[in-house]
Parts: sequence; structure tokens; C-alpha cells
Amino acid sequence: MNAKRPEDSAAHKAPLTAPTDREQRTPFPWPWGLVAIGVMALGWVGIYLVWNGVVFLFNL
Repeated sequence: MNAKRPEDSAAHKAPLTAPTDREQRTPFPWPWGLVAIGVMALGWVGIYLVWNGVVFLFNL
């Protein structure tokens, strides 16, 4: 008769995240925060250029 060992009845911790498949992930993770800052900066530059164009047209 086999006695129950402690590791058989002890609760095991579940992994926090599911295992990821390496082939599905991009080789370089994008820094989305920096991408968002860059998009906002381009937006501000665009607004500045449009505003200066409107001011220029009305000052002719």
C-alpha cells in the first residue's frame, strides 16, 4: 500500500500568466508610450503649422 506523499495532496500555485508562444510574438516589443508621445508631438506641430497658415492668409 502506497502512502500519500505531501506533494501529492498539496495545492500547487497556478501560473500568473499563460505560457506564450514565441513564434506569435514580435521580436521587438514596441514602446507604445513613446509612440503615443511622438504622435501627440506630430499633432501639435501640425496644429501649429495650420494656425500659422491661417494667420498668414488673414494678414495679407
